[in-house]
Amino acid sequence: MNRFSATMAALAAAALLTACASNDSKTAAPAAAAKTAAQGPVAPVGGHGHNAFIGSYDANRDGVVTREEYDTLRKQRFVAADTNNDGWLSEDEYVAEFEGRLKAQYAAAGKKPDQQYEGSIKQAHVRFHILDTNKDGKLSLEEEIDIANKTFKNADRNGDGVVNAADMAGQ
Repeated sequence: MNRFSATMAALAAAALLTACASNDSKTAAPAAAAKTAAQGPVAPVGGHGHNAFIGSYDANRDGVVTREEYDTLRKQRFVAADTNNDGWLSEDEYVAEFEGRLKAQYAAAGKKPDQQYEGSIKQAHVRFHILDTNKDGKLSLEEEIDIANKTFKNADRNGDGVVNAADMAGQ
């Protein structure tokens, strides 16, 4: 099994286990917690720093980002962005997906696009070219996985496999 297939299988297994766990009546979260979890991350477009990482990837809003939670969201975003289903993202697809999340975040806050919004869109174009490490104009799933691994490792400063407040200790 190649790296791509192995990664996809692991992501599918994690999603399946999460779905099964949520259907188990003995371990199901209370209704209020389930409603919050369904809302997704507080700040889905993220930003820089620890709080931005938590805000962007803490889907169930419990203050902890597990590797499974992180990988699931990144995969969902990649798949959503790949509008023509060719297995890679063009710059337009990448930026459009980001802009969709940014628009939703602005709308949820009752804000209209402003200079910061425009700057975020410009930064998304720059970020695409950084993530496209082989400079072929395509963001492959392999390139996405590589940056995801580095980003999670950098955020998980104490190496315990989750990103939470403990990773801010000593700063």
